[in-house]
Amino acid sequence: MIAPSFLAVQLMKTLRAELDVMVGRELELQRFRAVLRKRQSQLIWGAADAGKTFLIKKAISELPEQERRKCVCWTGPASRRQLVAHLIRELYLVGDPLVRKKVHADGAGPDTLTRWVNEQSSLRLRGILFTAAERSEYRFFIDHLPQATQAMSQLMNEIVYRTKTPIYLTSHGHSQGELGGAWSLYWTDEFRIRVGPLAGGSAREILETCIRTFRLSSFDLEGFREQVLHLSGCLPGCIVKMCELAADPRYRYGDQIKVKLVHVDYLMQGNRAFSQSVSGHSA
Repeated sequence: MIAPSFLAVQLMKTLRAELDVMVGRELELQRFRAVLRKRQSQLIWGAADAGKTFLIKKAISELPEQERRKCVCWTGPASRRQLVAHLIRELYLVGDPLVRKKVHADGAGPDTLTRWVNEQSSLRLRGILFTAAERSEYRFFIDHLPQATQAMSQLMNEIVYRTKTPIYLTSHGHSQGELGGAWSLYWTDEFRIRVGPLAGGSAREILETCIRTFRLSSFDLEGFREQVLHLSGCLPGCIVKMCELAADPRYRYGDQIKVKLVHVDYLMQGNRAFSQSVSGHSA
């Protein structure tokens, strides 16, 4: 008998394969491809589970391998020092010649890279980062950074304007209050892509794929589809996660699926994930 954990992994692989084509996101993907080619900084904003990160990953996967290697990502909260240190480590790992020269000159290497980074002053790390970025064509991706502080905003502006390196930022909103000082980089619609709810037909397509993948067809689905579409707000990530939860026997009553309980637990999972992200990066 197949272990449940293995089965769950196989189901998610199947689902990802079926949804590899961006369902209902053709216009957003087309526009994002264009800004990647132009190396233009961009804000990708929308509600949680709207598919922002998936959109970015899809576009990056289409880049030539040499360009993909120069896409450096960070997810979650960070101080200015944490972000700079992370970027330096990533540039070393992708083989940036300047960063490697500086690290090796101090007798450090892959096994001692983190210790070397921790021993450097913030000023030196920023200097190395700016020079390395100026000499190559990197793209930096920052996923759901909280409201940017003055120090973080200054760093982002220096990266974009001084080193000519684009920053692609994801966020739940696009206002100055939500972005903090980073708003100045994305102040008009030219620099923003909204990833909103899916149109009804696309949302139903994803839902039907999930019903097949998570083997829900054998249950009484009268009202199930409409409830999932309503409670999910037609957000693709929410549809997928609710259907994944619905496959768990805990959410069944006979041949019925307790959709409202599924939705409550989906919301609670999202809150826990956010709290763990904040506490993990602030530790």
